[in-house]
Amino acid sequence: MFFVLSKTLQYFIFPLTLVLLALIVVFALYYRKHTRAVFGALIVGLYVLCMPITSGSLVGWLEGPRPSPDIFAQKYDVAVVLTGMLNLGLSTEGNLEFQEGVDRILAGISVVRRGIADQLLITGGSGSLLDQSKSEAVLLREFAMEAGLSSDQIIIDPTSRNTHENAVNTATLVRERGYGKILLITSAFHMRRSEAAFNKQGLFPVVYPVDFRTSDTISVFSFLPSAGALSGITWMIHELVGLAVYRMQGYI
Repeated sequence: MFFVLSKTLQYFIFPLTLVLLALIVVFALYYRKHTRAVFGALIVGLYVLCMPITSGSLVGWLEGPRPSPDIFAQKYDVAVVLTGMLNLGLSTEGNLEFQEGVDRILAGISVVRRGIADQLLITGGSGSLLDQSKSEAVLLREFAMEAGLSSDQIIIDPTSRNTHENAVNTATLVRERGYGKILLITSAFHMRRSEAAFNKQGLFPVVYPVDFRTSDTISVFSFLPSAGALSGITWMIHELVGLAVYRMQGYI
């Protein structure tokens, strides 16, 4: 039940959902005197949310600082990559359809090839509510081998469906193999929740955030609305809800 709720309830507070709800309110108030005020507030609120400077500031806070070069001066037993970068509906073996987040697997392959980590652990099956027939970890294992890693260098967790299960399953695999030092790789906006979930399992990894989606550059375009900015706000809400729910569930 928690898995189902975690995948559905968040949609009710996403920006576009709230806009639609506000439009319903405006329609309901059409013949009342406060209609103009409500409609004006809706337009201003939507404009602010769609500005890159708004999205960049909020998402940038969630992402945190860029990784320090010092993490590459250390040696790790395993680099753990969290999935969430494939369109599983369109991906097949040998023909992968990547979405945002592909930096995760590229960074994981890179640190193993450079000798920074001995093993690559890819954790994640399918986060879909309806279709569990495909596994990202299974498909990405083949991708990593095509990129130059040997089968002995790759471990997969093909069944986990969310960040909590990523951490639980990884803890089991890490302890079975006696690994000590862990490098955790995921998108920067997702790292707060991921690190907390892994710490909860007693793993305490060194974190390597990738896939940053914000920039410190400000220009006139930072104040013009864009769909990308609204998408960033949506991701931020998704993560904040995830953090709150995970804390309530005792996952972090």
